[in-house]
Amino acid sequence: MATMKTELLAPAGSFDAACAAFQYGADAVYLGLGGLSARAEAVNFSPEQLASIVAYAHSLTPRRSVYLAVNTLVHDDELNGAVKALTIAENANVDGVIIQDFAVYSLARKLFPNLILHASTQMCVHNKEGAQALKELGFSRVVFSRELTFNEIADIAATVDIETEVFIHGALCYGYSGLCLFSALTTGRSGNRGKCAYCCRGTFSHPEKNQSSFPFSMRDLALRDNVIKLRNAGVTSLKIEGRMKSPLYVAAATHLYRLILDNVATPEEIEDAAKDLETVFSRPTTSLYFDGRNATAESIIDPETVGHRGTLIGRIEGVSRDRNGRFLRFTTARDIEVHDGLQIDMPGRPYGFPVDILRKTGELRSIISAPSGSRVEIALPKDAPKLEIGAKVFCSSSQAVHRKFAFSHPRKTEMLTQHGIDVELTLTSNSITATSNYNNETATVALEGAFTKATKPEATRAAIEKAFSRTGESRWKINKININDPDTLYAPASLLNELRRQLCQALDNIFEKAQATDERQRLNHLQSELSKPISNDNAIPTGHSCKVRISATPKKIEANEVVLALSIQDAADRNRLDKQLTEWQKSNPTIRIALPTLTRGEEAEIVYNAIQHLYSKGWKAYECADIASLHAIKRLCKDDITITADNTFYALNKIAALQLRDLGISAVVAPAEIEDDKLSELCKTAPSMIIVPIKSRPPLFISETRPITPWNRSSKYELKDRHGNNYTVEKYDNRWYTRLKTATEHPATADALRTRTDLTDCTNP
Repeated sequence: MATMKTELLAPAGSFDAACAAFQYGADAVYLGLGGLSARAEAVNFSPEQLASIVAYAHSLTPRRSVYLAVNTLVHDDELNGAVKALTIAENANVDGVIIQDFAVYSLARKLFPNLILHASTQMCVHNKEGAQALKELGFSRVVFSRELTFNEIADIAATVDIETEVFIHGALCYGYSGLCLFSALTTGRSGNRGKCAYCCRGTFSHPEKNQSSFPFSMRDLALRDNVIKLRNAGVTSLKIEGRMKSPLYVAAATHLYRLILDNVATPEEIEDAAKDLETVFSRPTTSLYFDGRNATAESIIDPETVGHRGTLIGRIEGVSRDRNGRFLRFTTARDIEVHDGLQIDMPGRPYGFPVDILRKTGELRSIISAPSGSRVEIALPKDAPKLEIGAKVFCSSSQAVHRKFAFSHPRKTEMLTQHGIDVELTLTSNSITATSNYNNETATVALEGAFTKATKPEATRAAIEKAFSRTGESRWKINKININDPDTLYAPASLLNELRRQLCQALDNIFEKAQATDERQRLNHLQSELSKPISNDNAIPTGHSCKVRISATPKKIEANEVVLALSIQDAADRNRLDKQLTEWQKSNPTIRIALPTLTRGEEAEIVYNAIQHLYSKGWKAYECADIASLHAIKRLCKDDITITADNTFYALNKIAALQLRDLGISAVVAPAEIEDDKLSELCKTAPSMIIVPIKSRPPLFISETRPITPWNRSSKYELKDRHGNNYTVEKYDNRWYTRLKTATEHPATADALRTRTDLTDCTNP
């Protein structure tokens, strides 16, 4: 429902990338500091660079925006760092902070009320209910899951009064963002903590056959033909992925989408810009589920090849040999020159090499460049593999594109963050005094001297204003000077300059003292919160709980509470649902109903209607998996209910647990990726809020897309990675779940009041 102009949002993994983005048409950039960013291994920004790029963005006409990503999960011992990151964001005057962790949300709302909050795609919001929940929590913007269709996006944008941000270009994750545990549980590198190992780009094989592929390797998203449609639907921000990419990529991608959005380029110019971008970085592309959820896996996944290809410029016509070596021959569809890069399409990974020797076919003389349409020969490296006639030739690096997208840095004066101040200046016969106020404190500087009558009284003000205008690269800018000079005295320029320098230094001292005081108070607040015992008036059973699918065969389970996982399919058949719950209740008196991990569009209405029905039947214990289902439960079930949260709420620290308690949650299952020592500590600091998952097979991937393998299209099978780890793949509730074949176990720490065994992977209790 937001009515602001649709912005083009570009990635900035480095200061250079941010400069390139603004130079080639970005309305805004998103970036990270050295830590607490979902791209922790990008170059990222120092606090000083952040302040500089924000000042530069705000100085431009029209004004540009900068959003800081603090969108990872944090441990208790990292919360000080979160406070410092938010302090840096506030001091730099960023236009928004992108977050995932409820602890960061809590700290931002209580300690930094003026910061504008954006909900990261890692927060797993996929429907109107979730967007409305975020608005009520004070978020200004929601970043949608990449899997949403256009109709879903347009519906939310039209009905919920919150800014919306949609990915339009770049790399795709195989699993739903925020729900991927593959890297964390197999390599110890958590994607939710900014250190994804990109396991989905690896090869997997059949456990018993010598066949392998890249079953999870996604094509890149490219919504070139649909960005105008998104703008017309009221989407606030169109986002290019790529904080790990180079400034050249950022420039070329931003330029392409700027051309499309401005509607001033010809189709040929847009196509040329697209090919330029392909030379920098490209995989085969997909529109994912933009046009509907019936898209085929083959249109989304590239199981044969991974990595950058380039733009197609020809096919191999032959390979010849002479005294200078072997030469590749083809007709180029693009201007080509020495030092460009080529790649040949081959199974597995493309074969790439630089253009070191270039000549026209039939000639021995080397040339520097050749125009499009030329038949050329290019020297092959000595170790080049056998190349097939007809294989595709791609230009994977172009010197012309490097020259085309050169960029410059702003001048220092364009990157200053300056605070406007007023100055009171008083001249007497034996002193000159300057006074100014900042943050309700007064800075006063006085210099002694013998001041005589000015021979040109009219020049005194001009001299003072000139001296005080030279604040240079300081953080101060003089807005107004009030001069008290009843005797029209003269002050030398050297003295005026020294007075200005000392006044700026005195103001610096006030500024830095205020910042230090604010940070100390905020860190003291954090420590006070961490030291508080967590009271929990809305208690749930202590002891052991067991989670199993409602559709499993009902039987007696030895547990203090049985948690029955509701599927979308279960929710759609209320008569069967009622009967199944009745059977479960016969032998298990304490039952809790768990909502699905995620729901979209009509799925959400089916599930929420089922909850309303169950509440009317007297069911009052529920478990939610995301902010949308929590909001729906609280909206539909008014009184006398208890709510727990599944591990996808990511209570990785005590502040997050406190925030979830304040949202009405009685206890939360600890994240599957939490290390045992961190879990033990969390159980000590927040014992009444934590449910310890002592045994489970959590999904490593939850995906809309069927993995592609050369040997199997069934709904359940096994895979093996190159390290020998075995996995199961299962279609459940119209999504694909990939799990480790063996269960994940946490020790049942003595500090745990509640534990959980999760059997929702189809294992019968």
